[in-house]
Amino acid sequence: MKRTNDIKLMKFKLKTLLASLLTCILTACSTSFEKLLFATVDHPQEPTKRGYVIKDVSFENAGDGIRINGELTYPTDKNIIASVVLISGHEAGKPPATKDDIITGHKYFLTLSHLLTERGYAVLRYDNRGVGKSGGDYKHATDWEFAADAAAALTWLQTKSGLPKTKTGFIGHSQGGIKAVLAAKWATPDFIVSLAGIGAEPLEQALIRQNQDIMRAKGAKASEIERVGKELADLFRIVKTAKNVTSARERIKDYAVSAGMKSESDIKKIQNLFATPWWQTALQMDFNTLLKAHNGPILALFGSQDLLVSATANHHPTKALLTNVQSKVKTFDGLNHLFQTALAGKGPDEYWQIETTIEPAVIDEIDHWIRGL
Repeated sequence: MKRTNDIKLMKFKLKTLLASLLTCILTACSTSFEKLLFATVDHPQEPTKRGYVIKDVSFENAGDGIRINGELTYPTDKNIIASVVLISGHEAGKPPATKDDIITGHKYFLTLSHLLTERGYAVLRYDNRGVGKSGGDYKHATDWEFAADAAAALTWLQTKSGLPKTKTGFIGHSQGGIKAVLAAKWATPDFIVSLAGIGAEPLEQALIRQNQDIMRAKGAKASEIERVGKELADLFRIVKTAKNVTSARERIKDYAVSAGMKSESDIKKIQNLFATPWWQTALQMDFNTLLKAHNGPILALFGSQDLLVSATANHHPTKALLTNVQSKVKTFDGLNHLFQTALAGKGPDEYWQIETTIEPAVIDEIDHWIRGL
């Protein structure tokens, strides 16, 4: 009966849907031509010389025995304000993240770790499981596995790094903010910093709005924007309610065929994008409950020009969910998802054109808040 209902769903146009999905959901994906463009832009914040201790390290996720490789940086004098683990927003289905977390040419985590270490922080960043020198399976991982890796990183930092005892916590970018909250199931962070992380807004709503906002910024017709929203809602419902990944693949194929899609390769693109353990798990998560249940201090930062995670949709609802008196929510005017000063407000297409990787005011806010805990 369920599959019959899927066939009755609104028909979609492959080109419109894929163009939107690959632009917005896979924002970290870059063509060879784009990578050449990225190389033409200077990134003055990216370090060329690093005047502090740099160590290659590894730690084990004891839950499944996966060994994760990363880099630890800290001041030479070991006069450390706090120690932090950086958690990327990449998830299975997106291009995987190494410890540098490269986004449209910006080495986001390398730059962030450098700016923090220069201010007196110890920073641990690492290759995602199944990426670079880290073991494990990236493609089939869910946010629970990614969060467990982050928890293992924090535990190692607290117990085996050899650093002085001080405050320790997570800094997560985008989906990394939610992973940080999940990781608190296995670790004990003194604080969490969420950079442009989805807060109170359900994931499917956030992604539909994200795609529609970016299409609108690019001048798409209202009818196309509405259609893509409905198509995404249909696909999310199929994945969310399917018994397993195999069932999701079958139902997505039925949906595509009923809409007149004949190319097997095109159908597989949709299946491979959505019918994954990560999507099934993520769409079933209740972010509201997760945030409300966490009783530690959280700093949630947003950008008013972020087309991926809306400050309007998340600022006040997130603030209402945070229970710790030291928690804080702040929206930076004019900044995008990477906390750069936006240009024309067209989202991911602009990131590579901007020399700044992350505005200094954001680092100031993080530093000031952590010092005040």
